[in-house]
Amino acid sequence: MAERLISADSHVNPPPDLWLRDAPQRLADRVPRVESTPEGDVWVVDRKTQPVQGLSFMGGRDYKDYRPRVAYKEMRPGSWDPQARLGDMDQDGIAVDVLYGGGPMRYDDPDLRRWCIARYNDWLFELEAASHRRLVGIPVLPIDTLEETLAELRRVLAKGARGVQVEAFPDNQGRPHYSDPVWEPLWTEVAAAEVPLSFHIQGPRGMHLQRLFDPTPGVRESFIALAPLGVSELVAELIFCGICARHPRLRFVVVETGIGWIPYFLERMDSTFKKHRFWTRSVIPEPPSFYWYRQGHATFIEDHAGVKLHREAGTANVMWSSDYPHSDSTWPRSREVVDEHFADVPEEVRRQIVSGNAARLYRIE
Repeated sequence: MAERLISADSHVNPPPDLWLRDAPQRLADRVPRVESTPEGDVWVVDRKTQPVQGLSFMGGRDYKDYRPRVAYKEMRPGSWDPQARLGDMDQDGIAVDVLYGGGPMRYDDPDLRRWCIARYNDWLFELEAASHRRLVGIPVLPIDTLEETLAELRRVLAKGARGVQVEAFPDNQGRPHYSDPVWEPLWTEVAAAEVPLSFHIQGPRGMHLQRLFDPTPGVRESFIALAPLGVSELVAELIFCGICARHPRLRFVVVETGIGWIPYFLERMDSTFKKHRFWTRSVIPEPPSFYWYRQGHATFIEDHAGVKLHREAGTANVMWSSDYPHSDSTWPRSREVVDEHFADVPEEVRRQIVSGNAARLYRIE
């Protein structure tokens, strides 16, 4: 029997008409829709345009064919069609995909935002229902107001969500840092629900996604290379600010971050705690690594250094992923990539990282 692979971070891209299908009349001319231009398709949201991100659809292509703009007609239907998706998963030897999003997710108008995010989240549940539970959607929580965040959290939990996600850097949207006590009700409710809270990378700290379209030599490569690393700031905040200590049942996942950086960063945080906890009046009673090993998780795609250091990163804390259908994806050679990474790793450890940890975290049978 073939080894079971669970991708702890794969992606969907909404079909062009997702929000048009049943938009309420008051929002019908403002919901996201796709329009074609000579340069590639664009999303039109509340009469404003943003490019459809070509790198979200490059999985499986020759690297020489990568480009930042693309038309929907060129994309793999598995990005949004559940049956096509299952076919692509079968081709790649993937048993289950944990799904993160694509498409427009930020809206200025509160009414439009609430409806569009709820419609997207409901679509995730539709995908799961059509997939014989081989697709596990991670709903998005808006963070524009705490009331909206908690309302959508309660709504998706009632529908059976096995995890939820929020923006990694709320100050990018003009909201307080997660160190602010205003977020305490969110930690409390997520911990009580016993579902993991995910933070997916969106780019380097302080660099806007539009830098992918900056023609200045090196800017685009810098953006892509740095994208996973900024999340260390978030991990430090969740731990040093006492969030994990106050909420021991809160489990969090930093998604698409890789894992090779984790051993050094845990060492750095522990050293900081050892040397500076007295004058800073630290609010955590244990070294930071204690909270990571108890509550933190991270996903990786290709990370040879991280796999070699899996004990230091936390064998029970790290999860492999294919990132289908993004440009970093291992599709359709995921089994080959896994074999390369785990050639010298004990079978039990390999099984834990490529399927067991995700199955436990997301209650996958």
